[in-house]
Amino acid sequence: MSQGRILKPEIVAYSETEQAEDLSLFDSLPNDVVAKILHKLPAQFLHGSARYVCKTWAQIISLPCFIKSHLLHSECGFLIQDAHSLYKAQSIHAREWELKETNLNFTLPGKLRGSSDGVLLINKSAQMVDLYVANPITNQVLKLPTLPSICRLCSHCNNIARISSTGEIKVVSLGRDSNGLYNWYVLTVGKVMSWRKISAKCEPASYLSYVQSLSAGGVIYWTNSSWITDQSVLAIDLHDETVHHLKVPTECHGQYWTLVQMGKEVCCMNCGKNVEMNVWKLKDFHRNEWIMVKSIRFSIESPLRKSFSMPLNWLDSEVLVISVYVQFNNVLVAYHVNKKEYKVVKVGDVARHTIFPHTNSLIRF
Repeated sequence: MSQGRILKPEIVAYSETEQAEDLSLFDSLPNDVVAKILHKLPAQFLHGSARYVCKTWAQIISLPCFIKSHLLHSECGFLIQDAHSLYKAQSIHAREWELKETNLNFTLPGKLRGSSDGVLLINKSAQMVDLYVANPITNQVLKLPTLPSICRLCSHCNNIARISSTGEIKVVSLGRDSNGLYNWYVLTVGKVMSWRKISAKCEPASYLSYVQSLSAGGVIYWTNSSWITDQSVLAIDLHDETVHHLKVPTECHGQYWTLVQMGKEVCCMNCGKNVEMNVWKLKDFHRNEWIMVKSIRFSIESPLRKSFSMPLNWLDSEVLVISVYVQFNNVLVAYHVNKKEYKVVKVGDVARHTIFPHTNSLIRF
């Protein structure tokens, strides 16, 4: 038997002329075709590498219409910040049921307070005096002016929202005026920034009991810590800067529930142990109309059924991120609704982490 030969890979050397011809062929593509190709690349690569390839690419990537269109096609993920390491965060996204974890190449100036279209709201001090907005992809950081007398009693009474129709980025915060009265204040991020007071229909001091906030579609939603006894949702619509009071679906009354972001929309889900999770999407904001769109039933053997499970956010229409209480620890799980499969996200005790829905983007301010 003859001995088989080991074939060595052939090394092909391209001349400078051949390389120049390849580049000229790519340069001959219309800009709209190049834009469609660049749309498929992640924001990190576009900002960190692609824009340095040539002047044409840099011009396309910097166009406001390209940035807006790229955001619309970007995948939703979430940021995880460990309370023991405030200046770092992990970014997690799912593609074709594969979880991809990356560490942000960005030093956070403090604790995460909110995220909207890739722009973060960050608090540097425990007294919430110093607020920043930042985009970890473009490395842009901007310190916001302080309120005359900021509220120091509740750390969850602020958040951020980007208005997609106008491109405005607004921050909302609960503050205290010179008379000691609590009021909602809004600031529009830009060259000239100042806080302005929102007219509320009831005493804002009552909002101090609202401990969880969610930013979706230009509206900030606050929910009460007393999930079973109180079905109230406080909503601040930053399109017209008005305050609204909503109620969760009647089916959720008398049980644990939470609000979860699904793309640009918000949905309400019941949660707990040994429950069938139902998903109600907010159909009409002004009429407080909800519609049930999904029903998730875990198998009897599933640990998600046997433990207290709380939905956190949807990565897409099929993958739901859930916090599961197991053996005195909160474990982060990604659950595929159609496949009925779950994967554990490798983080420590979720209870000591701050988790926000987040989409990497090229948005600037």
